[in-house]
Amino acid sequence: MIPLRDRLEELARSSVLLVASDYDGTLAPIVPDPARAAPHRESLVALRQLADLPQTHVAIISGRALCDLSNLTGAPEEVHLVGSHGSEFDPDFALQLSPQSVELRRRLEEELEQIARQSDGLAIERKPASVAFHFRNADSEAAQKAVDAVMRGPAAYEGVYTKHGKKVVELGVVSTDKGSALDVIRQRVGATAAIFIGDDVTDEDAFRTLRGPDLGIKIGDGESAATYQVESVEAAAHLLAGLAELRAAWLAGSHAVPIQELSMLTDQRTIAMVTPDADICWMCAARIDSPPIFADLVGGPGAGYFTVRPASGDAPTGQRYDDQSFVLVTKWKSMKVTDYLDASDGRPDQRAGRVDLIRVVEGKGRALVAFAPRLDFGRTPTRLEPRDGGVEVEGSLDPIILRAPGVSWHIEEEGRHHTAFAELDLDKGPIVLEMRYGTGSLRPAVLPEIERRRQSIRLFADWAKRLHIPELHAQAVRRSALVLRGLCHGPSGAIAAAATTSLPEAIGSVRNWDYRFCWPRDASMSATALVKLGSAREGLALLDWLLSVVDTCTSADRLAPIYTVTGAGSAPRVRSATSPATPDRVRSASATRRRCRSSSTCSGPSSSWSPNSPAMALLCRASTGVSSARWPRL
Repeated sequence: MIPLRDRLEELARSSVLLVASDYDGTLAPIVPDPARAAPHRESLVALRQLADLPQTHVAIISGRALCDLSNLTGAPEEVHLVGSHGSEFDPDFALQLSPQSVELRRRLEEELEQIARQSDGLAIERKPASVAFHFRNADSEAAQKAVDAVMRGPAAYEGVYTKHGKKVVELGVVSTDKGSALDVIRQRVGATAAIFIGDDVTDEDAFRTLRGPDLGIKIGDGESAATYQVESVEAAAHLLAGLAELRAAWLAGSHAVPIQELSMLTDQRTIAMVTPDADICWMCAARIDSPPIFADLVGGPGAGYFTVRPASGDAPTGQRYDDQSFVLVTKWKSMKVTDYLDASDGRPDQRAGRVDLIRVVEGKGRALVAFAPRLDFGRTPTRLEPRDGGVEVEGSLDPIILRAPGVSWHIEEEGRHHTAFAELDLDKGPIVLEMRYGTGSLRPAVLPEIERRRQSIRLFADWAKRLHIPELHAQAVRRSALVLRGLCHGPSGAIAAAATTSLPEAIGSVRNWDYRFCWPRDASMSATALVKLGSAREGLALLDWLLSVVDTCTSADRLAPIYTVTGAGSAPRVRSATSPATPDRVRSASATRRRCRSSSTCSGPSSSWSPNSPAMALLCRASTGVSSARWPRL
């Protein structure tokens, strides 16, 4: 069994986490007088810390009446309180009972009170939809006699629902349980994973609803549907405190892969980012400035990911590009994954609309795959449907499918979204996973995979060989040039400032700037660098793009600092639905212009145009030159 600490670390990395707990025997010790069952201070502090964290929800689901539970816990506003074994979500729950239920509850109260009077140590607890019969403080003989009377009498009435707990029998007039309550809260908050901690027989209903990455923990001994057990209320308090620390650290970015360790895939229309262990953590489609399909890089797993790794759990042994290209190979002891965006058959110059992400898995043993696309930063529920030969993403504006012949997929719900899981048998030969954006066809491609890979390698490798690379740090300069070439949008000639979004203006600032777009100032600097290395094509293409943008302006001095790569309009304003820690704003061009005009380092539209001067000078000296048709417009 996986150690409990490891499971807590895994749970802490859930995109939307629900932490739920029973009260008596879990947050508070069992005491002779239930009215004096004060919660363990460390537990309550930990729950409040968890509830204050982004994308983290906390619930206490108890058999107690809601008003009683509220009084004992101090009614923390940030914590969901659910009483009466899941039936009381609202303070006015009793007003919703039918007259028949109210009359039945009154009869139960009268008869249970009569039984309680027969011996010392017996007591009843009145709740809005039930009556609890406590025999904790009675001697064993009297307790057994009283319980028998309860079960033969009021518990046998039609419409009465009986629950047995620790030294208590509860008779209710509505059917409910903690498992149903946990499911209700899970749906309300859109949790992708849940943890439930309990100690009683009634908590088993909640344990049995847990699934997938969920975690159940029982306090004390005895058979249970919970996977793990701890000894005491104090142990549960330490566990919750540890979970709060792990969750806070994860949300603060302790899990983030350093940017210098990420690898880039490109087809010169869009870009994907890959972690050292071959997770696709960022990809937009169909263009680099389109909404993302995978955005784990900035929003955590809930924003989308695509993982392939050995079932053994081994760490990767290395990662490299194939030749001077953007075909990436990640290796483990037993297997390797080759990733690339298909740039064959002239795609880089074709209008963006069809994108193919290809992942070739080969080796020995078994590999695990998790396919979790999330539409538009996860703001739109993403549903998956298995198809013959692959998986279809439902509800997207453009068709998206994952072609994987011979692979059997298991679809699981994670909050509002679906995730597809598969186990690959690599001993049967290489397996090709091909995510296609812009088509719903699962038919084989016209070109075989190996030829598509060869053309995708040659596109960049042949270009890199023609560069004039200085001797000093030649390898780093060549790879940097390749990155700039990969940021060039082939169909339009624009150059994106960066592969991903975003950087805040200041740490913690709400003003975040998206660099997946074309900032004319930055693009001109990139073009200048490439011209200096002997490649004038990118500079000329950018110049044509800039001139087409100027043609749409009322005057040349109205050039904005940021545009889409098509130049059709200014960059849109976007708000992410992922973690609040995620950079979540793309400023409009007008807002950007105001910022530039008030900045000491950027003096408005002229700063977007002036860096083109050295680029144009270099182009004029290059053999291609600037055509006479361009000069009048310049």
